[in-house]
Amino acid sequence: MGLVMIIVFVITLVISVPIGIALGLTGLAGLLMISPDPDFIILLPQKFLSGIDSFPLLAIPLFILAGAIMSYGGIAHRMVDFALVFFGRIRGGLGIVVSISTFFFGAICGSGSAKTAAIGSVMLPEMKRNKYPADFATALFASSGGASSLVPPSIDFIIIGVVANISIGGLFAGGIIPAAMNAVALVALAYYYGRKLKLPIAPKISFKEKLRFIRNGILPLLMIVIVLGGIYGGIFTPTEAAAVAVVYGFCLSFFVYKELDFAGLKKSLLSTANLTGIVLLVLGTASLLSFVLTYNRVPHAIAEFITQNASSWVVFVFFVMIVFLILGAVMDALPAIIVLMPIIVPVGVSLGMHPIHIGILVEAFVGIGMITPPVGMCLYVACGISDIPIEKSIKPLLPFLFALFVTALIISYVPEISLFLPRLLGF
Repeated sequence: MGLVMIIVFVITLVISVPIGIALGLTGLAGLLMISPDPDFIILLPQKFLSGIDSFPLLAIPLFILAGAIMSYGGIAHRMVDFALVFFGRIRGGLGIVVSISTFFFGAICGSGSAKTAAIGSVMLPEMKRNKYPADFATALFASSGGASSLVPPSIDFIIIGVVANISIGGLFAGGIIPAAMNAVALVALAYYYGRKLKLPIAPKISFKEKLRFIRNGILPLLMIVIVLGGIYGGIFTPTEAAAVAVVYGFCLSFFVYKELDFAGLKKSLLSTANLTGIVLLVLGTASLLSFVLTYNRVPHAIAEFITQNASSWVVFVFFVMIVFLILGAVMDALPAIIVLMPIIVPVGVSLGMHPIHIGILVEAFVGIGMITPPVGMCLYVACGISDIPIEKSIKPLLPFLFALFVTALIISYVPEISLFLPRLLGF
């Protein structure tokens, strides 16, 4: 039966069937192999619905909507201007601004591809005017988007928390220091290549303009304090925080800045519905596949294999790293998270690891997968913005991949990096 399911999955991927449909067809094939009885096949819709029937998952469309509203409402542009005040006059400063802006925007938008699109579309014209190579800019957009997957409120953290029964607030807290490490690594690379390629310095900004940029950037940055401070302070749950983000972003964009009109609101709602539909389809069909695998004791076999071959948590982390790097290069990470996290978390805990640390290190490698060809979503978005083929972006992308791989290794093998803040906040 396992061979049949693998064949169905591979064929559907090869003929470019969307990943959600491919997972559903693979799960259906598994159900039919177990029993063709119609009474048994009724499990398909039941397992699909149970996979998306979770209150914390409401945070996903809400955070996506908050990010879309802020993108169309000019908030991303103001964050870029804010960063330009402090880094624009440094060699390679526009590259540094991309990394810093994506980090800040990531704190109000949970989608890596949305962050790449929002910041990339704002920064590309400016980088073109300053003669930045298009392939370098593309690699930087993609890397910043992938690296920011660790910035709370990451959608992946919400899903990891739901499927693996880990505190979502704890994952949010645990991701802050690792995300900052990624941002610092990318800033250092942007500065290095700025000097190596002799990239121009951004035009000088008058003192009056600086004050205006800083004033305009305060309210968007205040949203980060409200959302994350509210979660960590116990004022509201991550799901409620997502609703607060939507209301705050709408009021700021529509009433204060007055850049969000009804056409922009319509686009925000449509893009949110589109992305939410994709995520929930994958969640539902992956839940079905997970049931079939569990019915056939596949998770038990995988856990047994890891337990027998991983003599310590150090070896276990190596296995997890290899699995997610390979899967991230050939498929979207979401189904891998849904199917594998309930399996690997108990094994890691049995080896003495903290569940939050496991979630953070998995997401660190998921972020790398988001920029790894041939299926890296952030890389596709960045190439679409810059209008260059993916193969042209691979060479300049390699140093960024290496830097993020090194930070992921440090995060994986130094648990306190991920656990310091969660412990401090009582998670």
